[in-house]
Amino acid sequence: MTRSTVFSLVGLLLLTVTGVGYMTIGVLDLDPRREYNTVTVRLASSGGLMDTSQVTSRGMQVGKVENIAVTSDGLDVTVALDAVHDIPADSDVVVANLSAAGEQYLDIRPRHPGGPYLHDGSVIDIDRTNVSATVSDTLEKVDALVAQLDTAALGGLADTASRAVEERDPDIDTLVSTFRLLALTLHDKRAEIQHLYDNAQQLGRKAYGYGPVLSDAGPWVGSTGEGVSGLLQAFEQYSYVASDVWQDPIGPLITKIDSYLTPTSPDLALIATLLKPYTAPIKPLRVDAGKIIDLLGGTFPQGGPARVVVTIPN
Repeated sequence: MTRSTVFSLVGLLLLTVTGVGYMTIGVLDLDPRREYNTVTVRLASSGGLMDTSQVTSRGMQVGKVENIAVTSDGLDVTVALDAVHDIPADSDVVVANLSAAGEQYLDIRPRHPGGPYLHDGSVIDIDRTNVSATVSDTLEKVDALVAQLDTAALGGLADTASRAVEERDPDIDTLVSTFRLLALTLHDKRAEIQHLYDNAQQLGRKAYGYGPVLSDAGPWVGSTGEGVSGLLQAFEQYSYVASDVWQDPIGPLITKIDSYLTPTSPDLALIATLLKPYTAPIKPLRVDAGKIIDLLGGTFPQGGPARVVVTIPN
C-alpha cells in the first residue's frame, strides 16, 4: 500500500468521525459531556404535548420532554433540563402552541429571579401548570358556537336591515351631511372645547378636598329638612285659616262698607266727561324723564357740590 493511499484512508476516517460528531452533537443535540436535571411536571392534560417536544424558558430552549406517564390525577411529564441554566423553582409551566399548525412546547416561566433553582428530582405541582387550548379544541368550540346560530334569525336580521335602508338614500345623505357638519363644527370649535375641558379640570382640582367638608355638612343639611317641612305645613295651615277669615268675618264687612261708600262716592265717569274738553290741549304733551334725570345728575354730581350753568345771551 502506497503512502498516498494511507493518507487518503486516514483523511477519510477523520472526515467520517467529524461528520458523525457534528450530527450527534450539533444536529441530534446528543452531547455526552452535557449534564441534565430531570424534573417532573404534573399536568391535568397533555394539550397535545409529545415526548419529543421542546422545553423553553425566557424564549430560549433549555431542555426537552423525555417521557409522559399517565397517573390517577393526570399526567407526569419528565423533562430533561440543561444543568447550565439556572431556572427558579417557583416557576409556572405553560403548554403552548409554537404556531397555528399546533406544535406544542412546554414553556417554563419564572415568577421571580434568583434561587432556589430547579435541581435533579424537582417536581412542579399541577397548581402551577396551565395547558393552553389546542387548535383542534379551538376549532371544535368554534364549530359548536356556529352550530348554535339560527340561520333563519340571521336571515331575518339581514332582511330587516336591507328594508331599513331601502329607498332611504336622501335620508342617509342627510345623515352623512349632518355628521360631516358636526365634524367640521368640532374641528372649528376645537379651541373652545379644549378650553371648556381645561376649565372642567380646573374646577375638579379646586373641588378636590371638599369631600370631607360636604360629608360633615350632610347631617346639618338633612336636619334642616324637618324644619323646612314644618314651615311648609305651617304655611298650609295659615292659608286655610286666612281663607276662613276672609270668607267669614272680613267678607261681610267689606260688603257693608261698600254699600255705605257707593251712594256717597262721586260719579268719576261723569267728571271725566266734563273735564275732557279742558284736558284735550295738554294731552299731546310728553314728559322726558330721561332728560330730567340727566339734568339733576349734572346739577348735583356725585361726591361734589351742586353746579349751576348760566348762559348769558349776546
